[in-house]
Amino acid sequence: MLARNSNLKPSVAPSVQKAICYPSIPVVSGTLALFLFVTGCSIPRPDPRSEITEMAPADGWTAGGEAGDVANDWITSFDDPVLDKLVSEAQKANPDLAQVAASFSAAIARARQANSALFPRVDLGAEAKQTRYFELTDEQKQLGLNKNQTSLGVSLDLSWELDVWGRVSDSAKGAALAAQATAADYAFARQSLSAQVAKGWFQAITAKRQLELANEFVKNFEESYRLADVRFKAGDVSAQDSFTAQADLAGARSNAEDALFAARAAIRSLEVLLGRYPADELTVAGTLERTLPPIPAGLPSSVLERRPDLIAAERRVSSAFRLASAASVARLPRFSLGSAYQTSDDNFSDLFDAPGMLANLGINLFQPLFDAGLLKSRFEEAEANQAAAVAAYRSTALTAFEEVEDTLALEKSLIKQVANLALAAESFEKARSIGELRYREGETDLTSYLVVQRQALQAQADLITARGELLTNRVDLHLALGGNFETGPINETPAPPPLPSQESDSSK
Repeated sequence: MLARNSNLKPSVAPSVQKAICYPSIPVVSGTLALFLFVTGCSIPRPDPRSEITEMAPADGWTAGGEAGDVANDWITSFDDPVLDKLVSEAQKANPDLAQVAASFSAAIARARQANSALFPRVDLGAEAKQTRYFELTDEQKQLGLNKNQTSLGVSLDLSWELDVWGRVSDSAKGAALAAQATAADYAFARQSLSAQVAKGWFQAITAKRQLELANEFVKNFEESYRLADVRFKAGDVSAQDSFTAQADLAGARSNAEDALFAARAAIRSLEVLLGRYPADELTVAGTLERTLPPIPAGLPSSVLERRPDLIAAERRVSSAFRLASAASVARLPRFSLGSAYQTSDDNFSDLFDAPGMLANLGINLFQPLFDAGLLKSRFEEAEANQAAAVAAYRSTALTAFEEVEDTLALEKSLIKQVANLALAAESFEKARSIGELRYREGETDLTSYLVVQRQALQAQADLITARGELLTNRVDLHLALGGNFETGPINETPAPPPLPSQESDSSK
């Protein structure tokens, strides 16, 4: 049991600093001079990492450890080739994972949209117009005009917002950080799916073994009822003994039906995770007796830093700070470069005349004056989102520590349970063998032997349950640690698979 962590420091996200550099000198004459002046002002920005709660590791965690690439291969530690294939199949066909992957692709697209605001925008326009004159004047006739005149025009517009206060860059970086958070969500979804498949596989094996034992119980109670019925007819026992044996048999058959349904339901649940139709057609084979790698005596606290859900929460904190910073300066003046150039059909070559474009280049100023509190409300919303992101990170970090603590403690308990239940099952099996031998030699009756056999079957059922729980808890431990027992981050987050439209485009 790890010692309680007494170094958790609560954190409350403060408001983004509103200190803005305002000019204290008279207004400088000329737009260009004003631009040169305001570009010298800087907006102080808080460090989001300083606002994230610092989680000091409890006793039992070791500090340090060199970071390195850690393969996310904890599934192979169970030494089950069938499980490896099932996990690979689920990663390719699970619809829920495909949904998260699509969200990842959408987040990347949103980040690119926000980043495009950092670059100039160039728009090309074209116009065709036909003018019909019902009667031409003498002057128009001298100019060579006819009644149907067609004119073509082309325009080229350039606009570029100057990121004086960092609003555009903060918005772009906030969107990029949000995309990184979604990438971490995708990595966590992949890990969670692997864990669900592993747990589903072990539960299916457990259910199958319990079904086999349930059928053995039925055979035992059938023999007990047969013996009770024969002795009742011979007058050796009362009708109560016969009815009791019959009731026990009916209960055993009912339990066998429950075990059969549980086994089939476990298979169907696993098939859904694999992206298959739940047809109860998956063949379950294998044993729950596994030699699991030992847990290192001192797990480094840095292993939690690689948890995708913790990474996602940290990226959302940074994103919230960037977006709040952008909202805080949205009420300041905006400066943009603009140029518009038009030409007609007789001088298209002038459209790309650089001197002409520069001659039309100007700086535009946009200053919000009254918006009924719109921009202020947007900043307050961004500030609230910032506080929520910090609180969410702290909650995620605390949950991560809790999950590791719980799974480590449960592993120790389950190991002891498995050892004790294995001893009990072995002892009951020896007692059953002795009882069978004594019954064959006539030293004891069949009823006594069947009771011992029933106890041996129950001990095996308890042992199977405990072994299944030990395996599923080890899966939960790997999920809580974000990978295997090695130090360092997991491998680079895989890119989302292409969407169906992208696949069709690439095939062309």
